Amino acid sequence: MRGRWLALALAATALVTALAVLLWPEVADARVGGGQSFGRGGGGGRGGGGGGGGSGDLVFWLVYLCVRNPSLGVPIVLCVLGFLALRAWMMHDNTSHRVHRTGGFVPSSAHGAASLPAVRPGRRILGIDGLRSRDAALSVPVLLDYLVLVHRRAHEAVGSDQWALLLPFVANTARLKLLEAHEGVRAVSEVVMGGVSIEKVERRRDHDHLYVRFESSRVETLADGRSRHVQVRERWVFRRKAGAVSLPPDRISRLGCPNCGASIEVSAMGACRNCDSAITAGQLQWQASFVVVQSRQRALAPEIGFTDGGEESSVHEPMVQDPDLPAAMRGLTARHPDFDGAAFGKRVEHVFVSLQTAWSANRWHDARPYATDRMYQTLRFWVEGYARGGLRNHLANVKLERVRIVKVEVDAWYEAITVRLWAQMIDCVVDAQGQVVGGNASVPRRFSEYWTFLRTAGGSADTQGDAPGCPSCGAPLDQVSQAGVCGYCDSKITTGRFDWVLARIEQPEAYTG
Repeated sequence: MRGRWLALALAATALVTALAVLLWPEVADARVGGGQSFGRGGGGGRGGGGGGGGSGDLVFWLVYLCVRNPSLGVPIVLCVLGFLALRAWMMHDNTSHRVHRTGGFVPSSAHGAASLPAVRPGRRILGIDGLRSRDAALSVPVLLDYLVLVHRRAHEAVGSDQWALLLPFVANTARLKLLEAHEGVRAVSEVVMGGVSIEKVERRRDHDHLYVRFESSRVETLADGRSRHVQVRERWVFRRKAGAVSLPPDRISRLGCPNCGASIEVSAMGACRNCDSAITAGQLQWQASFVVVQSRQRALAPEIGFTDGGEESSVHEPMVQDPDLPAAMRGLTARHPDFDGAAFGKRVEHVFVSLQTAWSANRWHDARPYATDRMYQTLRFWVEGYARGGLRNHLANVKLERVRIVKVEVDAWYEAITVRLWAQMIDCVVDAQGQVVGGNASVPRRFSEYWTFLRTAGGSADTQGDAPGCPSCGAPLDQVSQAGVCGYCDSKITTGRFDWVLARIEQPEAYTG
């Protein structure tokens, strides 16, 4: 009887271990964008023991079970082997329909429609098309940057007397909710955006409403002088009077009067003292009207673990391509007859390598010329997470294998190109003494991601590719401010006005087009 219970216990252990090995998420390090921490990763080791321990335990228990009780062990082994065979067949079936990759940059569907995978329907922001039809000047990248700016300024105003300057952008109802959520906090600083997304757009009576999610970290100084680093998830609602039109990007970024652009100085009636326009109820610009703090926790150093390197599952995800890509590419080349796909590919490679280099060297400010404001701050969020733990994500032998354009978009202000890229690199985590504490310092990690690049609409298609200087004046890029302004010519070079800059990184497991 005792042997029977032992056999059953071993069977349960083997099955649980099998499921853990096959299904448990990878705990790993984090290159630029943190892709290998998303979904299943796809390397070998799982956890902090040097890699590979889980699968070894599974084999041991299955062999032991077969020896002790063949009537139970053999069927379980056959079931596990059958499951693995079925899983391998399904993965092969999924990946056999991918576009055949010949390497290098391909600017369009050069292999023909027959070689393209089935295109999954693109994820749409609910209600965004209706807003576009009412506001021809709408640009989602510009809008996201504005929302992030208001979010940061509102938090920095906690404990200060700066609220009067934010009245056109943060309603009193939202201000009170923020103050309530920060009771006992004397000041907020170092607000770093981890993620922002527009959930939906609603038209209610005479206002349009945006529902927005934010994930950010910040340093809060308490009333007793102590400080704490926290990570917070919030949901904000923004409103704007129906019929209002989006402002140009340079006007939005100033946070001045939405009508005349002057510094905010509001009368008792809520009007700009310079132009007398009513500006404090969302008449001309999106205004935060409500805030809900959904979660708050201490900001911790990232989880790390050893891996076996190798391929992530992202490499084998089917490619998602916009079904309108051929028409969009024709439109792009019609607007820019001089568009050079090879030059654009060279720019992608230069930005990719430059970001990985800055990330690995813990010199994130070196990446400033190559990313939009929002993207730069989003990635800074993760860099600082490592720094807080006394760690550094070391990357080496960075190789961009191939790049494919999968989507082209244009709005009133920007042109955007999304590419699917495949790359590999040595990817490990080291501590302050240079000791490897995660990842793999010898076996390269291969992965795939979707990167979206922006450039000002209507400009020349010429790109400087891997030119090492300021795209405006040609000076070295050693004097670029946190605001993305060249210290030699005072040109803001991170808006895409002069060359393509990175605006977004998405993982193949989540990207829907």
